[in-house]
Amino acid sequence: MSSARLSGDKALPAWLADACVLLLVAACMFWGLGRPPIRDNNEALYADIAMAMSRGGSWLIPHLDGVPYIEKPPLLYWLMALSFKAFGVGAWQARLPDAAAAWLASLGCIALGRRLGSPLGGRTAALIAGTALGWVEIGRTILFDPLMSLGWLTALALVVLAEQRESRALMRWAMLPLGLAVMTKGPEALVLLGLVGLVQLLLSPGPLPRARMLRLFLDPWAIVLFLLVAMPWQLLAAWRQPGFAWFFWVNETINRFLGTRIPDDFHHGPWWYYLPRLLVGTFQWTGPMLALALLTRRVKTGAAARSSVWARNASLTLLVFFSASSDKGAYYLLPVVVLLAWWTGQRLQQAVDRGEIDRAKGWVALGCALFGLAAAALWLAIVTLPEVRLMALRSGLPPPQCALLPWLSLSLLTVSLLAALLLLRRGTLEAGLLVFGLTGLAMSLFATELAVAKTYDTSQKHVAQVLHTLFPRGVDMYSWQTFEDEDASLLFYGLRPLRVIDSTSSDLWFGCRHAAGHSPCVSPIAVREAVRAGRPVAVWVARDRLASFLGTGLAVGMRPVGFRGSIVFVRPAPSLLKTSSPPPDGLAIPRAAPGAPSQPDSRP
Repeated sequence: MSSARLSGDKALPAWLADACVLLLVAACMFWGLGRPPIRDNNEALYADIAMAMSRGGSWLIPHLDGVPYIEKPPLLYWLMALSFKAFGVGAWQARLPDAAAAWLASLGCIALGRRLGSPLGGRTAALIAGTALGWVEIGRTILFDPLMSLGWLTALALVVLAEQRESRALMRWAMLPLGLAVMTKGPEALVLLGLVGLVQLLLSPGPLPRARMLRLFLDPWAIVLFLLVAMPWQLLAAWRQPGFAWFFWVNETINRFLGTRIPDDFHHGPWWYYLPRLLVGTFQWTGPMLALALLTRRVKTGAAARSSVWARNASLTLLVFFSASSDKGAYYLLPVVVLLAWWTGQRLQQAVDRGEIDRAKGWVALGCALFGLAAAALWLAIVTLPEVRLMALRSGLPPPQCALLPWLSLSLLTVSLLAALLLLRRGTLEAGLLVFGLTGLAMSLFATELAVAKTYDTSQKHVAQVLHTLFPRGVDMYSWQTFEDEDASLLFYGLRPLRVIDSTSSDLWFGCRHAAGHSPCVSPIAVREAVRAGRPVAVWVARDRLASFLGTGLAVGMRPVGFRGSIVFVRPAPSLLKTSSPPPDGLAIPRAAPGAPSQPDSRP
């Protein structure tokens, strides 16, 4: 008997319910994808590498700012470069591969649910994962993790099917997406799947004896297929690029885990670092997921039930592994969001199939309602309590977005209460869950508006626009000491090559030491030589590093152009920057503009 009939559900047919979930997830992932500009740090770095490939650069050895960058394999760069070739260069084109991968993960949940005879469970997992705040926001950002997660989760799903059917063919198919996951982020994907398989072998062997299960995992042809996908690029890169073997296999993999990577460019944190971040990952679904976890009984038999055991064990394995690592990053746990969503979906499917869902529906509805009430309470606190509003503004929330908070809170409250009411009614279980999924779309739209409003804090697109106006024929562009953290997007917006004076960049550390031609890492002498040669020069300086730049004397004879977080020193001074009485030596610094200037600030 179908799960819909057991629950008394008179709602949409299964195919239409699947389509509604996938359409909602697509809206969360793709709506307004290109509105925020490419941000500094990771987004700008990876987009620049892909743009160089699409314009004739090396597809074997990724290059950042003209020098080798081999921290990660090239699959994401390849896909972005193909996107640029197909659709042109832009922000949404750069983010498209990751957003598509995040959407395909939801499609995979639905497909696996149908395969295992658990359509409601798969659909619920697709809805939870595809609209959870953490998954959506990372999926809309240029990072390796969404694409790696898709490959890794697909491999895990095929391994689960292979174990249940004792199928060597499925195990071999699993090695293809696993190899692609390794080609996205490196050996980490293989290590994680190996650890999950080991946990299953030792703690939850399931229907197969351990010896047969181990033989299945170590199928020789599966290993060969994995090596054929994952190893050719690594071997070619090691042959072509000096220093690759140590940097990629030892420094970037083993030393990063141990916290001894050179240079130290990673985040640190306590052992419980991931616990609060996991709550942010599932965010609005945390309450309903806890209700289903606590108020539904676990079923130990059946293919779908066995898959939930795999999902639970894999979640715990990943959590322990990354907690033990010295390198911390909230997005590392991205696959866990899908695994927990799958585990929750199977609990819901089992409760419906056994006619026990009524016991949990009320608590699931309460979890939805509490989320809406919490959103409304946060808005009321910001409106009525000056100290809370000040805290929100200090956290980086611009005043215009503070003004949008009432609308966001009202929409989240309305959607959450409507979902709760539908969940309490008989026959509208899936409709209630689908309506609650709209909270993900509302938060995604707000996050997009917030990212656009913070453009002048997170991207140098506006700086590039001004410099292109001042120097339409090009300019020798320099950055003072910084690179990836604050000004890397200058590259993407056309100010390339970007030469870094006295570089402290960890991302250029390897490349500048193995540059085959001109290195972007230069000394102050390079600026003086460009000035003597009569070439137009611009030097980007973060305001917090202004004193050290002025101490070099490089600013003498240059004019400052002020922006919110930076000052660009230019020479020769374009007519737009001339004033009636220029300050001596051009060293007067304009005060920071209160907003994002549409024209350069040339006030003394």
